[in-house]
Amino acid sequence: MPTFLIKRAIGAWNSIWHVGLPPRSAASLTFAIACVGIATIVRTGLGLISPDSAVFAPYYSATLVAALVGGAPSGVIAAILGGLVAYWRFVPPEWGTTPFLVEQLVSLSLFALSSVIIILAAQSYRSLLHRLRETQRMRQLFNDELAHRIKNMLSSVQAIISQTLKDQPDIRQKLNARIVALATTNDLLVKSEWQKASIREIVTNEFAPYDRCQFNLVGDYVECPSAFALFLSLIFHELTTNAVKYGALSKADGRVSVSWKLTGDQLNMEWVERGGPKPSTPANEGFGTTLLRAGLKQFNGSVDMQFEPTGLRVKLSVILPPDFQFRSPGIAREQLRRQGNISESGLIAKIR
Repeated sequence: MPTFLIKRAIGAWNSIWHVGLPPRSAASLTFAIACVGIATIVRTGLGLISPDSAVFAPYYSATLVAALVGGAPSGVIAAILGGLVAYWRFVPPEWGTTPFLVEQLVSLSLFALSSVIIILAAQSYRSLLHRLRETQRMRQLFNDELAHRIKNMLSSVQAIISQTLKDQPDIRQKLNARIVALATTNDLLVKSEWQKASIREIVTNEFAPYDRCQFNLVGDYVECPSAFALFLSLIFHELTTNAVKYGALSKADGRVSVSWKLTGDQLNMEWVERGGPKPSTPANEGFGTTLLRAGLKQFNGSVDMQFEPTGLRVKLSVILPPDFQFRSPGIAREQLRRQGNISESGLIAKIR
């Protein structure tokens, strides 16, 4: 029970600290009084350790916290109440004599001036924070609206394709599947506000409809910019579709291994199939190969496709311009390990 109460108290404090309290509300007034009460307890404890401790020291913090959480009115209340309590409770007896009159005035003046500065600074911070939150809220609304419109557009495109190609079911199915691949990656990009999507997420989403035991992913944690993420989703869709029809995924014991490594601004990827039918070199390039070669040109990339006896092997190499960022520096090894996506020997991601 004590642990539960402590966690609940911490949760309530985090909520108050991050969201704040409405200015001039009963809650903000109560919070200001509570801040002064805590400061008084702290000052009493300091007095027991060091009787010569500064009279007003703890009340600066009380004023700051009250102003940050409850706004300027709460800060003013905390400052006035804290000054009165400090003067009544902790002022040394000798301050009541005439020789110490100047010291009293100086201390009170410094406390009042410091409190005003603290309250103004806290109010400025609160205003800035509220503007940032409002901007974030509006951006999220625009992002959601954009995602909604893209979904509607893709649905319209699918409807047009289905109507136009109603007599050609194979082609219709291929186009619809490619649109779904783009829509899935769009969902990933929406979550990151159209900034980036990780290779692992892209590949995992493409492999989701199939038996996960047939796949093995090995590579660094790499986040791709939106343009490259959309291109990559189409590439993996074409490779997966080909593997299902003609390659390793056409057999229950077939396996597909996808690996990637980031070196500087160069990303090297490899798709390897095992356990499927022996591949044969096609007489003509299909849509997937054409898309792969054409798409890689804009990313200074190259492709090497090898039809080995054991299965298809595709090597991709991409060099992105300086204004693109591949890796997210904020993702730590320990975070990936907690997510179960990393082994002790390195950044190894496997679908289990």
